[in-house]
Amino acid sequence: MSAADSSRTDRFGNPIDPIVSYARGSILKGTDEEVTRMLRARHMVGERVRAKGKDSVYDLSGMNRGGGLTADDTPHLTSHVPFFERFEGKTEPLALKHMGADPARHNALILNRVSAANFIALTTLLARGDRVYSFAPAGGVTHPSCVRPIAMAGAVLKEFHSIDDLEQAWHEEGAPRLLLVTPISASKRHIEFEHFQRALALPRGPNTLVFVDDAHLASRIAFFDEPRTFEVGDIDLAVCSADKHVAGPRAGVFVGRADLITKIGSRAYELGLEAQAGQYVGVANALRNFDPGVIKRAGELARQLIEVLQSQYGPQRAYLGGPGVSISGDDALDIARESRGNGDRPRLVPVEAAGLVAMEMLEQDGILTIGAVAMPGSAPAVRLMMYPDGHKLGIERIAASLEHGISRLAEVIDDTDAAREQLLGLGRA
Repeated sequence: MSAADSSRTDRFGNPIDPIVSYARGSILKGTDEEVTRMLRARHMVGERVRAKGKDSVYDLSGMNRGGGLTADDTPHLTSHVPFFERFEGKTEPLALKHMGADPARHNALILNRVSAANFIALTTLLARGDRVYSFAPAGGVTHPSCVRPIAMAGAVLKEFHSIDDLEQAWHEEGAPRLLLVTPISASKRHIEFEHFQRALALPRGPNTLVFVDDAHLASRIAFFDEPRTFEVGDIDLAVCSADKHVAGPRAGVFVGRADLITKIGSRAYELGLEAQAGQYVGVANALRNFDPGVIKRAGELARQLIEVLQSQYGPQRAYLGGPGVSISGDDALDIARESRGNGDRPRLVPVEAAGLVAMEMLEQDGILTIGAVAMPGSAPAVRLMMYPDGHKLGIERIAASLEHGISRLAEVIDDTDAAREQLLGLGRA
C-alpha cells in the first residue's frame, strides 16, 4: 500500500491518515493534540508521585526512559574534558556487540532517538523517485518516523504485510532502492522469523540497500529467541532502542556498513541528532547490563494475562505482543459498544479510545502504559507490557484496571466533551 493512498478507512468508516496509518478524530486531530495528551499524562504521573510517592505508579510501558547513569559516572560528566577521557569511544563497541555486527565491517553511532536515526538515514540515502519496499507485520504498520522522512525525500513507498506479496512485487517490478523491514511493529505485531530471513535473501540490485527498524530488538532476542540483528542475514543498516525492554536512556543505537555510517553520521552531527554526554554514557551502561532473563520473566506473566483477557474479551481481541498483551483501539471500541448494547458508529476513533483507556488506568490505578505517554504516531492500541512492573501488580489487578478503563470508555463513547476532558484536560472545543 502506498503511503500516498488516502482512500483507506478503518472498520468504522473513518479515513486513515496515510502517514500515521490510523484515523484522526475530533479530539486527537493531529500531532499538536497528541503532544497535549502526552504532556498531560506526564503531569499526572508527576502529581501522583508528589502526592503518594514513587511506588504509587506501576510502569507497564515496556520502557524505562531513565538516565542509566551511576554515581560513579557523574563526576566525569562535569564538562566535556573528563567526558572525553573517561567515555569517548566506549559505547560504540558495545552497540556493535549488542546488534551482532562485525567490527571489521560495521560502525556504530549513538543518536538521541530511534526516530532520529530513521529520519537522518532515510533522508540521506533516498532521492526523489526512489522506490522503497516496506515489510511490516500483518496487523502492524511501518512506523511514522520512517514514513515521514521517506515522503520528505520524495521517494515512493509500498508497504507489504505478506512475504509472498513482497517476493511477487520484487520479481515483477525489480529490486527497489531500499528494503525497509520492521520485525516488530509499534502495535507489537511480529514478522515470522523465516519470513524475515526470506525478505533479506531477495536478490539485490546494484544500489539496493536494506535497513531494519529493529527498535524492539530486545524482545526479539529474549521473548522470541531470535538472533541479533546482523546475525539474521545481509543487512546494510539497522537501529534498535536503548530503552524498549532495555534499562534506558531513550536513544537510538544505529549500526551499519562503515561507509554508510560515516556519510549518515556527518549529517547527524550537522543537525544535532547525536546523543549528548549523559545519554551516551547511559546507553553504554544499558547495553553492558542488558539482561534477557528479565524479559523472559515478563513474557511468562504476559502468557498468564492473555489467558484471562482472551476469556473475558474474546480470543481474537487480546493478542500476545512479545512480553505483553495488546488490544487494538478498534477492538476496544467494539468491546465498549457491546457492553452498552450500542451498535451505532462511535463518535471516538480508535486512537482516542485506546488513549482514553490508558488515561483512566493511570488516573484511577496509577498504571502507566505507553498509550498515555506515547509520542505522536504511536500505534492506536491498549498495550500492557509486563516490563518493568507487571510482577508488582499481578494479573488480577491488571485485568481489573483494564476493565475499569474499558467501562469508562463505554461511558463516554458518545460524549466527546467528557472524552476531551480526560484526554486533554480541556473543556468544550
